[in-house]
Amino acid sequence: MNKETDKLSPQQSLDLITSMIDQAKGNVRDNSFYYLFWGWVLIVAHLGSFILNKFEFKYPFAIWLIVIPAWIISFVYGSQQKKKQQRATTHLEKINITLWISFGVLAVVLPFFGNFINYQINPMILLVGSMATMASGVILKFKPLMIGGVLFFVSGLISFFFSSDQQSLIAAVTIALGYLVPGYLLKSQK
Repeated sequence: MNKETDKLSPQQSLDLITSMIDQAKGNVRDNSFYYLFWGWVLIVAHLGSFILNKFEFKYPFAIWLIVIPAWIISFVYGSQQKKKQQRATTHLEKINITLWISFGVLAVVLPFFGNFINYQINPMILLVGSMATMASGVILKFKPLMIGGVLFFVSGLISFFFSSDQQSLIAAVTIALGYLVPGYLLKSQK
């Protein structure tokens, strides 16, 4: 091919970008499972932590061990979906996957540094989650996720002013509105 035929017109470039976004939207809609699954897992963990704290359980954070099987379930589900779909992953999907993997790693590592941030882990994770959620919404051009990202940001900031127990409740409500609502909306658009 020569350089003249390799160049795309502005309209062809726009059409290509639009088709990539539409394909990524469709693929993410197919994977609304993650928003719904993780939304419910995190709500259970936050509410469980709140309840265990109220009953003065010695290790209320133990409820968070449910994320270990959740990671395994997510990995198995993702592997099965990849085999089933047998399609190429778009560049935007790769960015989105990398973004969420980075968030997941940070969410696991951050508690180990709790003493450096006065154990304000919930607000920090909500703030970082706001970036991942907002970016996913922008990548997909899906306003409910963008709104979810803003909600995570505001909740993260507000959480600094509340006790750990109250932060768990704030996080549970934020996750319900910021992950579950967009997740169900994505699922309904299949």
